[in-house]
Amino acid sequence: MTHSAPLPRSLHLEEFTPLVGQALLAECDPRPVMLHLVEASPLVDRAGLARPPFLLILRSAPDAVLVSGSYVLRGDAFGPDRIDLAQIAPPVAGAPGHYYQAVFN
Repeated sequence: MTHSAPLPRSLHLEEFTPLVGQALLAECDPRPVMLHLVEASPLVDRAGLARPPFLLILRSAPDAVLVSGSYVLRGDAFGPDRIDLAQIAPPVAGAPGHYYQAVFN
């Protein structure tokens, strides 16, 4: 896609919790990929960080695979923001598709 890259900013768990169950669009070639936000969870903050760490789990359709990397994500109530995604193993009882995580620490 030919959108300008969003400026980096600090993202927070509270931005994502209302989006769980909703779709986000990942900008990539040759076409955008729809991702569903499956989970937005806090992580243990052992370092006393200014922003508490958190984890996102997203799922794409079985026919849409993203390589691990940085993607601009947007949705009806989110973005655009650049987020680093890493492919992970699907949960045993999860819906079909490919799963990704984004860790913010």
